[in-house]
Amino acid sequence: MGTTSHSHPSGDTVEVVRWARKPGDNPIVRFATFSILGVILWLILMIFMPGLRSFGLATIFTAVFATILTVPTVTAQRSQLRGLAKRINDTITEMTDASTDKISPKQLRKLIKSGEPLPLLVNGVPGLQLHVKRVASVKDDAPEKLLAVITVAPVSSGTASFDRLLEAALYGGR
Repeated sequence: MGTTSHSHPSGDTVEVVRWARKPGDNPIVRFATFSILGVILWLILMIFMPGLRSFGLATIFTAVFATILTVPTVTAQRSQLRGLAKRINDTITEMTDASTDKISPKQLRKLIKSGEPLPLLVNGVPGLQLHVKRVASVKDDAPEKLLAVITVAPVSSGTASFDRLLEAALYGGR
């Protein structure tokens, strides 16, 4: 998923949704941070409560403490991805007139990581692609900005065959 040099979609794209992801939103990093804080808190509590002076209790306390504080982050990320997937699916349904072409939050996460386009069919013919792009930011520590766009993709047979088909339909093969 390469960084783009411009933040506005070009003439052949439709911006579906734009959102930002903070650098500290990674649940694994938050879990590790809260685990360290849990160990520090356990060491302080151990001074005042002699019953906590056990390695097993320290491990359980640290894991439970970090898990309880990390769960809201995971829940918030999942609900945000569900909302984004719903907005993208509404746009896909509106553009392709096919309610069966929907992406799941898991597929959206995969598109964010890979940066690969997802081809969409319009009445059974390929013609659109869904991209999730990174928007370039000035600062290194700024939130990561992402943009989901639908791009018009030329058909593999080229526009010449489409033009001939259109001409035949309009003029009846004169």
